[in-house]
Amino acid sequence: MAEDRPLVEQLLDLALYAPIGAALTAADHVPALVAKGRSLLEGRVTLARMVGRMAVGTARRRLDDAVSRPDPARRARDPREEGDATAPPRETRASERDATHDRGPRPSGSPRAAPPASVTVPAAGDLAIPGYDALAASQVVQRLTSLSLPELDAVRRYEEATRSRRTILGRVAQLQSDLGARS
Repeated sequence: MAEDRPLVEQLLDLALYAPIGAALTAADHVPALVAKGRSLLEGRVTLARMVGRMAVGTARRRLDDAVSRPDPARRARDPREEGDATAPPRETRASERDATHDRGPRPSGSPRAAPPASVTVPAAGDLAIPGYDALAASQVVQRLTSLSLPELDAVRRYEEATRSRRTILGRVAQLQSDLGARS
């Protein structure tokens, strides 16, 4: 049918009547299209905001946890606790010193005090625990239960004279009192 019409009329349809018809139809349909677009976009924006807030909240909690808990890998280690007697002592903050030194009486005097002149300090090789200097405090504590009172006393004297590890001195004092009560 369009081919039966002259070319001028076909051009008028495309250039004049089609845009006028589209404008009139759009005027009727634009409010519905706007409402549909707005509802779709608002729903997606709301969802994106919720996801973003959750992501930021999770990241903030993880960061707060990381900041409040020191990372064990970054913690300055004390080589003396791992058996390296030649290592210099780790510097401690005042808060650490206060927290560790205010726990009440120590098993036998202050931790780094030299033994009295009348006390003989055994050599590491003379102790009943082989390789004593290479052991961590936790490893020494495990081996203490099999020692006699004189062997415990030798360990106590050696530990007080060298590294003064509180876990070892405390366990020695406990075992000495237990064994002394049985005798």
